[in-house]
Amino acid sequence: MRDQFMRIAMARLRKTYPFKPQRRAVAARMWVEHLERYAMRDWARNEELKVKQEQWAINEDKMNKRMDIIGTNGNEGEHYE
Repeated sequence: MRDQFMRIAMARLRKTYPFKPQRRAVAARMWVEHLERYAMRDWARNEELKVKQEQWAINEDKMNKRMDIIGTNGNEGEHYE
C-alpha cells in the first residue's frame, strides 16, 4: 500500500517539486500524515465501541434483573408495583 501511495504522490507532486529528493521527502511526510489520520480514526472507532459495550452491559444488567423478577413471579404482572 505504501509503494502505491508513494508512486501516486510522487507523480502528483512532480510539477510542484521538480527536485526528486525534495519530492520524495514531501511524499513521505504525506504518508506519515495519512497513517496518523487513519490511526486516529481507528482509535476513535475503538473508543465508540468501548462506550457502546459499556452501555450494553448496563442495559443488559437491567434487563436480566427484570427477567429474573418475571421468572420468579410469573407473567401476571404481580411483580410490578
